[in-house]
Amino acid sequence: MGWLSKTKWCLLGCVIVVLVLVVGSIFVPGRLTNAVKWMTNNDFAGKLRALSEQETDQESTLIEMVVETIGVSKIDYQPVVILKEKGGELYLPIWIGPLEANAISMVLEGVETPRPLTPDLLCSIIDRIGVRVDYIVINDLQDSTFYSSIALDANWIQMEIDARPSDAIAIALRVGAPIYAEKAVLDKVGIRPDLKTDKYTIMHVEKDKRESGYLVG
Repeated sequence: MGWLSKTKWCLLGCVIVVLVLVVGSIFVPGRLTNAVKWMTNNDFAGKLRALSEQETDQESTLIEMVVETIGVSKIDYQPVVILKEKGGELYLPIWIGPLEANAISMVLEGVETPRPLTPDLLCSIIDRIGVRVDYIVINDLQDSTFYSSIALDANWIQMEIDARPSDAIAIALRVGAPIYAEKAVLDKVGIRPDLKTDKYTIMHVEKDKRESGYLVG
């Protein structure tokens, strides 16, 4: 997210100021106390405190998820990726396409492909240009369509890339990046094991069975 970049620059600025104060205290120790008072009272300190509070607020809206398995919908027999709240009991089913389900299943089962799939290609490009995937977020739900973003770090430059959840999840699994969901999304469509279980069935993925372009049990 953008605020991560601002935080890093503020921290770098703090380090530089501290070094200046240390050097200054060696030559003019009497002015060190006044300099410290100025730092704690000026606008820079206020902005830094506000930025820290903003960062805490944004982090509190994200809930870390893990990929539980790939399922098949009882309604339309479409593949569903099942996310589960890490350390919790809340589930988030997301309907995806067969090819995307296959790309996710490959990682879950540790299956290697002779040629790179699209997520493999994207991960290779990201790695070659020196960019890191920090995390992905399932951040919205509109008209039964989920939205997500991929947070990238390119030499301290933070950026967010809009992506389909299936693609974002496939990339996150390949690079080991955390998967988050906005609390608002979970509040809207998250389910627990004892609720709404007639909407889908969880099926275990097996390496030796393939139907309609994706792995099923």
